[in-house]
Amino acid sequence: MGLFDFFKGKPPARTSLEQLSYNIAYQILPHYVFRQAAQLFDIVEKADENSHYLFYHLGCKAQEIPSLQEEATQYRWHQCELDANHTLLLLAYPQATPVDLTGKSLEEVKQSAGTWVLAPHFSGIVRNKSSQHIRYYVLGQTSMGGGTVLREIDDMGTNANLGAGPQPTLEAFVDLMRQRLGQQASMP
Repeated sequence: MGLFDFFKGKPPARTSLEQLSYNIAYQILPHYVFRQAAQLFDIVEKADENSHYLFYHLGCKAQEIPSLQEEATQYRWHQCELDANHTLLLLAYPQATPVDLTGKSLEEVKQSAGTWVLAPHFSGIVRNKSSQHIRYYVLGQTSMGGGTVLREIDDMGTNANLGAGPQPTLEAFVDLMRQRLGQQASMP
């Protein structure tokens, strides 16, 4: 310990990957999705390693913790065409520790609060190529039964629960996004 080390504050506690992913999905990424979508699509289309890690690094910066390369590599962007007029950018998060509060009393849940995070599996950004309209979805964990839930966040920050989601696989999430487009197209 050096002479002046006493005056340094304690380093910030390490944030779990689940909490970091949650912060990225619900706080950091929506800002870029609705305010800088064109730049976001450009960054991801470059497809270099920095584009994969960008939001991980932004999440670490927001928490004032150092980025770790081995954690950063667990965040991956994917891009696909949903149909002739819609593109999907999808951020896959690190595999999260499963949460299942089934059978727990309200007291047990309250006592364990802060020890678990309902982490996201994927964030999906659907862009209409002609109108540039954006929709933002998060497939995350549920607190009961180990399933998933689909949420949509709009440009005003409203976080809507759209119900149970599919298995947390890339293919199942992409299929769900295609189904949602089909449902929206058939609405009057």
